[in-house]
Order: sequence, then structure tokens, then C-alpha cells
Amino acid sequence: MVTSTTLPTVPLAHDVGGTGPLLLAVHGMTEDRHFWDRVPLATHFRTVRVDLRGHGDSPRVAPYDPLTLAGDVHTLVRDLGLDERPLVVGHSYGAVVATAYAARFPVRGVVNVDQALDVSPLPTRTARAVRGPGVEEFLASAFARMYGQLDPAVAADLGARRKVRQDVLLGAWAPLLDLDPGELTALMERVMAIRQPTPYLSVHGLPVADGYPAWLRGRIAGAVVESAPVATHYPHLADPAWFVGRLIAFDDAHSR
Repeated sequence: MVTSTTLPTVPLAHDVGGTGPLLLAVHGMTEDRHFWDRVPLATHFRTVRVDLRGHGDSPRVAPYDPLTLAGDVHTLVRDLGLDERPLVVGHSYGAVVATAYAARFPVRGVVNVDQALDVSPLPTRTARAVRGPGVEEFLASAFARMYGQLDPAVAADLGARRKVRQDVLLGAWAPLLDLDPGELTALMERVMAIRQPTPYLSVHGLPVADGYPAWLRGRIAGAVVESAPVATHYPHLADPAWFVGRLIAFDDAHSR
């Protein structure tokens, strides 16, 4: 598992749209920037949507740990000449990358979409499945459980467009597969090591443990944990208008 903050970055496929405050949109594992298409972010924000390395049209080059991926995103922002501190919005594994970005670079705030950060090593059965030849079927079943109340037509579209690249998945999940609990905790502390008070909103469509809000505040000062109005791993796609409105309210509240 490589977590160097000095590794060379790779150029990311991306698009830029809209005007207004700068927002970086970071997709989840097996997805790409077009999984944000249903969310009208550019109606209010100058939005940079990226394909993380190993995803979409970006280079498929290891490593895939969150600190390295955050470095890629920051290099893109710098190369685009964007000096404004961004609001970084990440879904699922993209939320881990968004959190790592805030630990390394200046941000206006972070919005974590349905990704708990109190992670544990993967159970043996799950580890065997993601390493084996049936990984696509395993993930299809796992995502089917996480779609929850998401419109079935939207869920079917996500499933049809999802690309499972086993080497990328294993690289990103290497900490969950290879590290013992103490090592994994140390890595996540690095990911969450946001050095200054930073507005942090964690929006969950799926349930989190009762003690999770306090746990998160103990690691990211002032973090707010909220439940989304629809029970799904994809609350931003279940109600895009609500989601954009929540982003605007969060950003406005901390930009005064």
C-alpha cells in the first residue's frame, strides 16, 4: 500500500461548467464524472468534474490510495489556473478522496455523500470475493442492496454504465484488504488530518451507527452528520434539486 504524498500525479479527464463559487465533484468507485450528470451543479457553481485515475477516461496507473488521488485532483485545479478555495463534494470512495484533499490542500468546505469513515478490514469472505473471478457479480449484488429507494430506472442506468476494473478496485481497497486494524486506523487518521477548522458536512442516505456523529466530530472538528430524505447510497441522484439546495445552503452558511 503506497500513500506517498510526493508521487507523480497523472493528468485527469475532466470537464468544467457553470459560473459561481468553485466546486470539485468527485465520483465513487467504478464510476466516472458522468455519474453526476443528473445533478445540476453548474446551475449555481463553477463545477469541475473529474475522472479519478483508473476511472473513466483518466490513465489507469497505480497507486489508487486517497492521498495520491487527492494530489491528482489538486494538480488539475492548479493547471486550470483556479486559485479559489473549492468546495469539494465526494460520493462514496470519492468522499474519502475529498476528505484527503482537505487534509492536504486549502478548501472552502467538504461535503461527504454517504461514506462513513470509521472503516474496518474487509471480512475474509468479502476479501475473497473481490480478489476472485466473480468480482463483477459480487459488486452488482452489493450495489443492488445499496440502491435502496432510488428510482429503479436510475439504478438500472448506473448499473449499465458502471465499469469494474479489478486492479483499480484492489488498489483502492488495499488498506481494507492488507492492513491490520491499527495500520488502517493510522491511515484514516492521515486522511482526516484536516489542519484548520474546515466546514464538513456528511450526508447519509443509508443508516450510520448512533455513535458515528460524535466519533466523526472527534476527528474532524465541527463535522455535521445529516440524514438525507431518501434511503439510498445515492441521495444526490434520488433528489438532485434537494441536494443542490443543500449544497448552496451549506456553502452560503460558511462563506460569510
